[in-house]
Amino acid sequence: MPDPRGGAGDRTERFLPAILLVSSLLCLVISTRSLTELPETVGASFLGFFQKGFSAVGTFVRDTATAIGELKRLRGDYDSLLERTKTLDRLERDYADLRAENERLKEQLGFSTTTAFTRLPARIIGKDPGNLYATIMIDKGTSDGIRKNMPVTAWQDGVEGLVGRVIEAGQGVSIVVPLYDRSSAVSARLAKSRYEGLLTGQGGIEDSLLMRYVRKRALDEAQNGDLVVSSGIGSLYPPDLALGRIKRIRDLEYQPSLDIEVEPILDFSRLEYVFVATRSGPEAESPGLPPTAAPGGNP
Repeated sequence: MPDPRGGAGDRTERFLPAILLVSSLLCLVISTRSLTELPETVGASFLGFFQKGFSAVGTFVRDTATAIGELKRLRGDYDSLLERTKTLDRLERDYADLRAENERLKEQLGFSTTTAFTRLPARIIGKDPGNLYATIMIDKGTSDGIRKNMPVTAWQDGVEGLVGRVIEAGQGVSIVVPLYDRSSAVSARLAKSRYEGLLTGQGGIEDSLLMRYVRKRALDEAQNGDLVVSSGIGSLYPPDLALGRIKRIRDLEYQPSLDIEVEPILDFSRLEYVFVATRSGPEAESPGLPPTAAPGGNP
């Protein structure tokens, strides 16, 4: 009786060489195709790598060149705008300065047609705050009709105030002694009560003015802040020019009159333009100095 396992083994042994042969052929075919395609695959990968690299480098260079050109253009635009900004700033400052100067001139010239005196405008070109006396130099002189002892006024903060008087007139310039100088003396009165006195300077541009020889009966009516104006006595200064405001009243028992400290109506440190007041006709001649008052009396 034949062995069943023996028959299966014989069939396996019979087909085994064929299976091995087919497997060998299949491996040979696969190996041959792989070896044939390998150089092509490697070359394609190598070329693809470099192509991508060259493309990236080219893109970078192109973008960089474009960015540099754009940066140069923007830099040029920036420099141009910066220069234009500087020019506009200068023009704006010049315009502001010109406008401010025009406003000051309009403010000062605006009142000249409404006053009795003829006003000759002048510009302050020098100041000498000396120890013995202080002076102001203006750019008008005898060639412009200015004479010695002519009063000088200014317009500031809506008020016409007295600056001083001409003490020396040259051909093209004149010297003015200001109200705060010790040599200055102005016949003055209290605007409200009309009591009179003599207003003198105390030497310093920041010092108060001093009004002397005011009757003591004015003490009941005068108070701090009251306006002090020129009286017009002596015809040197126009009447009712603002001089200052009462700062302090001194009533000393041993004096027969009051001493009043007066804050100047004008800020002399800010003055740039002034007006020389002139008259026409017989009064155009230079008047004398203002009268001085004896102690205890009125000027």
